[in-house]
Amino acid sequence: MPTVTNLIGLGLSAAAGGLAAYLIIRRSKKVPTPKEVKFTYFDIKAHVGEKVRLALALSGTDFKDNRVAFADWTALKPTMKYGTLPVIDVDGKLYHQSAAILRWAGRLGDGSLYPVDDIETFMAIEEMLGLAADMASAWMPCLFTSMGRHEKYGHPKEWKEKDETVKRLRETFVAEQLPAFMAHLTTQLEKTGAFVAGDKPTIADCQLLPQVKYYCSGIADHVPKTCLDQFPVVLAWIDRMHRLPALKKWYHL
Repeated sequence: MPTVTNLIGLGLSAAAGGLAAYLIIRRSKKVPTPKEVKFTYFDIKAHVGEKVRLALALSGTDFKDNRVAFADWTALKPTMKYGTLPVIDVDGKLYHQSAAILRWAGRLGDGSLYPVDDIETFMAIEEMLGLAADMASAWMPCLFTSMGRHEKYGHPKEWKEKDETVKRLRETFVAEQLPAFMAHLTTQLEKTGAFVAGDKPTIADCQLLPQVKYYCSGIADHVPKTCLDQFPVVLAWIDRMHRLPALKKWYHL
């Protein structure tokens, strides 16, 4: 099974990474258009990989979408620099870590997905990436416990209360934590009137779209599809994202 450590980020590290990226990439306003791009991740829509796919699609970048089957992961894992996916091959050079890849992808095309020269938009993007990381961190116990990684939280290997605990954790997340995050997202979207960081989609939208959609997809046990029904502004944003020509094509809508 895949390593999940890079599925969940921490808000502090995201903010620090974003500032470092700003200070570095600010020195070069134009990112060269790559000749060949191959993006490798699992054949799932988890936000760790899907956010990069969406950024590449929105930037108009042609890329090979290399999807790894879980059955092949055991053999592939030792060949990965950090033992994790995703990885991107840009003209024969490999780059790792999803946050770094996402920021790079945001500078492709006209660079509007990650406009580092617009400090207000840049900071809004980084703020919302931090919110996304906090939300992922809050979901982590629900995910790890269900994956049999309950020993990470001090539980015994043979633990008969596992299923009951997963149910309780997820129901609590849906009742308490998810609404708080969706309220913050709603406030931000009401402020911009369009997308997460302004009037155009950015890498923050690419990050949050698959992450938020996951909760109302019916994939996760004990997380009802109706969990976002009380947040019409968020649902309208999802629809707005789906109506972007590049994403409409990507999702075959």
